[in-house]
Amino acid sequence: MKTLPSAVHGILIHGPGTPSFEEGLVSVLGKAPHELLKPALPFSVIIENQTDRTVAFLGVRFDMISPRAQQYSVVHYADALRNPAKAELKPGVKRFICAEPEYTALVIRGDVAAQTRGRMNLDNLRKMLQIKASVDCAVFADGRFDGPDSRNAFDRLTTERITEEALVTELERLCDCPDAEPGAMLVRAVQDPDNRARRSAARKLLEGYEAGGREEALIRARNFRYRTAVWR
Repeated sequence: MKTLPSAVHGILIHGPGTPSFEEGLVSVLGKAPHELLKPALPFSVIIENQTDRTVAFLGVRFDMISPRAQQYSVVHYADALRNPAKAELKPGVKRFICAEPEYTALVIRGDVAAQTRGRMNLDNLRKMLQIKASVDCAVFADGRFDGPDSRNAFDRLTTERITEEALVTELERLCDCPDAEPGAMLVRAVQDPDNRARRSAARKLLEGYEAGGREEALIRARNFRYRTAVWR
């Protein structure tokens, strides 16, 4: 697997077979890699934060060419924008990312065997004629967005925040109106087939409404944890 130079200043990407990858792997794991992880190493990278700011959102892109010469690409995201203080990729920290996300999760949770689907996907990666990895985007803890952003994560994050803010505002208005039915509104939002962000936020607020009525719904609305607003 090849790696492309990072388009985000200060965020480095190290590919397998390089001294920086080997050093980074030990740094991430605190030890030599476990046998469970070794099959995934040829399809993995180490991301290193050499900036003086915490990275709260990261996108790593893998471009692949199949045995039939078809081109595929996927971007794996790590998102801590709802609580940047707990983001793991702080200054000087390194992170392991595999083209098969089950092995990234294996590192995060410890030495637990990958699921069958993850192992099967790893077999598919072995058949690829070519795999290239690159840093697609990074968002720092203050919301600063950088990178080529091939999957329009900036627009998605912005739109989702606007959607959540609108839902919370609507709920607060309905809860303050004695004749309104905030519960019915939340049920409709949970069932919205076209807006995943609205469904997800409504589900959290509906749990509060069902547990404690308007009062609990208002508490959850006023304490709703938005992602940090992104900017360029």
